[in-house]
Amino acid sequence: MDVQLLVILVVAAVVTAFSALIAFPLLRQAGIVDVPSHRSSHTQATVRGGGVAIGCGITVATVLAMVWNIAEHGVFGLGGIVLPIGFLVLTWCYSAIGMSDDLDSLRPVGRLIGQVVLALLFSATIAMFSTQGIAHVLAFAVIGVATVNAVNFVDGLNGYVTEWAVVTGGWFAFVSAWIGEKDVALLALTLAGAAVGFLPFNLGRARAFLGDTGSYGIGAAVFALAVWLFVQGVPIVVIVAPMIFVFFDVGLTLVLRLFRGENIFLPHREHIYQRIQQAGWPHSSVSLFHAALSVLACILAIPTLLSGNTATTYPAHVFWVLLVALYALLPLWLKRRAEQEAVPA
Repeated sequence: MDVQLLVILVVAAVVTAFSALIAFPLLRQAGIVDVPSHRSSHTQATVRGGGVAIGCGITVATVLAMVWNIAEHGVFGLGGIVLPIGFLVLTWCYSAIGMSDDLDSLRPVGRLIGQVVLALLFSATIAMFSTQGIAHVLAFAVIGVATVNAVNFVDGLNGYVTEWAVVTGGWFAFVSAWIGEKDVALLALTLAGAAVGFLPFNLGRARAFLGDTGSYGIGAAVFALAVWLFVQGVPIVVIVAPMIFVFFDVGLTLVLRLFRGENIFLPHREHIYQRIQQAGWPHSSVSLFHAALSVLACILAIPTLLSGNTATTYPAHVFWVLLVALYALLPLWLKRRAEQEAVPA
């Protein structure tokens, strides 16, 4: 690995861990804690809003990357700071919206309006620096809002989103380096590194949750990286590889709840990952299982990264269907097995 890439990864992780040690006691003193309820997957009051530590890690590492770039290229490196600044502004603005939810200071309609406005502004800015038209701007905005909320919806188990952020950031860094976009690779590694730094506090008996502050920020970071890779000509299959299980889980759950006539805006515990945990798997196993599936999905996208969307790469996508089916059917199989074991001989 390039020395600069490694340094950025390590700095993001170290700063996140250090920020967590400072921020978590302050958040607890301020009463920003998640008290367990009937829909919770945890049993103890836990600090929420811990994602602010990830934001600190991403920020310091990104600023270091910008300073490093200017030091290497002088005034010619100034043009390279536009993307990182936009990346930071977007992630922090979304994190701020998430923090308002952690603090219960902004109504849902207000949060949604803020998300849409931010997504439109970012998408329009990307269009100014590329050949994308108004249709792409609108599509990007929809994808941005969907991504941020999808990540927020699946943030219900210890380590689940954090491990996924490590995989997604790592994959985007690999893809960016492969196509020669080192600046994007550096940003992706700030996300992966920050998630690594947060993991020790979010695994096992978690000391803190990401909260909407963290899930919104991570979703925004993934959105920004995904859009930029698309603008650089990366096939969609390659971009969505680490995200297919998140989108599938959220999409299927929403459709099923609508079909049953349920209010989709009410809290629930019906996501696939939640049902796997309810069937007996601990948080760590569910999170690791999802991360492993995401890694496999990325591996299956490598032929497309190498050769593009061709007839020879399509068979690899068939295995995605098998992986998604495995993920969707696992809670049903676990429930049936538990019922069979409960039947007396």
